[in-house]
Amino acid sequence: MAEESSAPVGYGVLEYTFFEQGFLTLLTVAPHARRRGVATRLVEAVEAACTTAKLFTSTNVSNHPMQRLLHGVGRHPVGLVHGPDEGDPGLFHLCPGARLGGAGPAGG
Repeated sequence: MAEESSAPVGYGVLEYTFFEQGFLTLLTVAPHARRRGVATRLVEAVEAACTTAKLFTSTNVSNHPMQRLLHGVGRHPVGLVHGPDEGDPGLFHLCPGARLGGAGPAGG
């Protein structure tokens, strides 16, 4: 969770349900706190907390703000899935293993 003046402004959810690898399933930042680095800090905190060799996340093709964030933190698409949201495929991204806190490239 990210806080500002003792009030929450965003949070991220890390799960291990995607092929037993880390998966950032949710990232949200309050509208008034966007474009100030909160999401970047949350992504970095999730990377540091991840205990597997791989950390994935996904976003819809239509979600350009999230795609810009992921590109800005060094993520690039590794796969495209059609079907979950009709007419709006999901782009999967993989975090470079060297940035993960618990496992790194050889763990997990």
